[in-house]
Amino acid sequence: MPGFVTHTIEDAVMSGSPESTMPDTEGINAFEIDTDLQTTLSSALSPELYSIAAPHLRELGRLVGTELDTLSRTADANPPRLRTFDSRGRLVNAIDYHPAYTRMEHLGVEQFGLVAMSHKPVLGFDAPVPHVLKYAFWYLFVQAEFALACPMSMTDAAIRVLKRYGDTALSERFVEPMLRTEPGHFSGAQFMTEKQGGSDVGANVVEARQDGGEWRLWGDKWFCSNVSADLALVLARPHGAAPGTSGLAMFLMPRLLPDGSMNSFRINRLKDKLGTRAMASGEVQFAGALCYPVGELGTGFKQMMSMVNASRLSNAMRSAALMRRSYIEALTSAQGRPAFGQMLVDKPLMRAALFGMLVESEAAAATLFHTAVSYDRADAAVASLSPEERHASVPDEPHSRYVRLLTPLLKGVICKRGRHVVSEGMEARGGNGYIDDWVDGKLLRDAQLGSIWEGTTNIVALDVQRAMLRNGSDVPFFAEIRGKLTPYAVDTTVGRIAEYLLAAATEAEQECDQLSLLGSEHRELGAVRLMHRLYDLLASSLLLEQAMTEARDANSFRKLAVLLGYLDEHFLRQENTAGSAEHVMLTHAAEQVLSAGHVPLSAVEPMLLRTIARAGSRHPMHRARERQGGAATAARISASGDIK
Repeated sequence: MPGFVTHTIEDAVMSGSPESTMPDTEGINAFEIDTDLQTTLSSALSPELYSIAAPHLRELGRLVGTELDTLSRTADANPPRLRTFDSRGRLVNAIDYHPAYTRMEHLGVEQFGLVAMSHKPVLGFDAPVPHVLKYAFWYLFVQAEFALACPMSMTDAAIRVLKRYGDTALSERFVEPMLRTEPGHFSGAQFMTEKQGGSDVGANVVEARQDGGEWRLWGDKWFCSNVSADLALVLARPHGAAPGTSGLAMFLMPRLLPDGSMNSFRINRLKDKLGTRAMASGEVQFAGALCYPVGELGTGFKQMMSMVNASRLSNAMRSAALMRRSYIEALTSAQGRPAFGQMLVDKPLMRAALFGMLVESEAAAATLFHTAVSYDRADAAVASLSPEERHASVPDEPHSRYVRLLTPLLKGVICKRGRHVVSEGMEARGGNGYIDDWVDGKLLRDAQLGSIWEGTTNIVALDVQRAMLRNGSDVPFFAEIRGKLTPYAVDTTVGRIAEYLLAAATEAEQECDQLSLLGSEHRELGAVRLMHRLYDLLASSLLLEQAMTEARDANSFRKLAVLLGYLDEHFLRQENTAGSAEHVMLTHAAEQVLSAGHVPLSAVEPMLLRTIARAGSRHPMHRARERQGGAATAARISASGDIK
């Protein structure tokens, strides 16, 4: 892997320094070592756009392994503090942040323009960047700093909501300060959760009342992330409105009034959190706070959900970034740590553990950047719709319906699996991983948030079903899956795998078609399992596409090994049986697979043949062809040595 130094056991012994056997990732450039990300971007972007982006990505990658990582750990160890009143007893709701947090804000918001980059030109680009590039910058940034990404993401989402739903005057007044990339920029937040409501937003009771032609907020919000925000989008019930979500409206509440005085709300206290300690979350009490309605009253929940969905993709991105950072930490440790006469990376069980982390990490990255591309397609499609159609919570066009499904799908699965991957990374480092002198504990604490914030796993799984039942999102989803798999079904090497996945997609599609016929309790019980099944189909399809592209362009089969590992784990593994994927860890190419090096077909061939055989045995339609197909594939590989 570029940027890595693989130490031998002799190096470790001869160095005479015990410290040299405890390596970490300090000084590593997170972009230069990520050939997977580089390949994704070079494929998705024009050469001109990539050439502009690359130096900035490289500089951010350098900071991830140096200053930004140090700042992040410092800010995490020095959480913000609340000053409710000033020295004269006036309400100020002031949050005092450590200078390390302020410096990170400068880097993220001002130097790299992470909030503004999908809305206006920054960093020398002549237009807003596509989402795939935006999320590439964020993906790198979060590998060092997770907490600050929350307020930056909410600010980005608030801009989208105001542009889409706010009237012209409201947008002109409040969007520009959030788009600034110089000191004085505004940050945004969403205040939605209440004590009695939680995920049941329809139970919310915070009330909005008209007073002399102005709207005022009354009541309490229980969990307000980025509580120091300059602008907050608040979900409230206008006085006399209907109960449930249909009676909720969205309001924009500024922290300060036009004369510079504090708006009429109080931050009661800050939350003492397990993770994301550098970012202030608190409890807020409204006492007639001035606010402005956003869009039509009664549509607030739908509008807020559009912001939540954007934030959910950010959640998935952050968990994918944590997976990547944790994997790189574990690999670096294993490459430099001697044990029992060998380096840890040479031990089969350690290799298998690392390979499991790698498979989940690269699957998450593949689905993340695919969804980012899909976001741009949806935005382009929505731009051609009428104003009335554009203001729908989910415009009735296939790209928007597809993204409507992908955002909760990725949020639910990546955030859940990210917790396991990060935990495995801590274990791979051993006792040091449990000590906060090392980064693993911070990664583990932060990883827990993804499966809770913006909806728990159960809530998000139900939203996946809702996307299909209400928006018909399963139709473009399965069309996309078939579109990716069908061209490879006739391939003489991976055709059996593509056919297996197509058959699995057909089964899943039939299950989705039956959802409306099930009682709500039976439907809910299967929601989490179905969510994971759909994600696995998408991830496998994307990994297959990547594997074939790599084989064609570089005559390397590393990504094919990753695909086969993913199939082994999520489709074909049998209890108490070693999977075919683990056998590649016994080959001379094992570390090349782990380190993104060049992998010959010979190293993957036994794994491929076994996967084909096992895939065939799982589907009756394949059994008659299994022996013939496997033998033909083996003969063709031996004869040609590459994939056609």
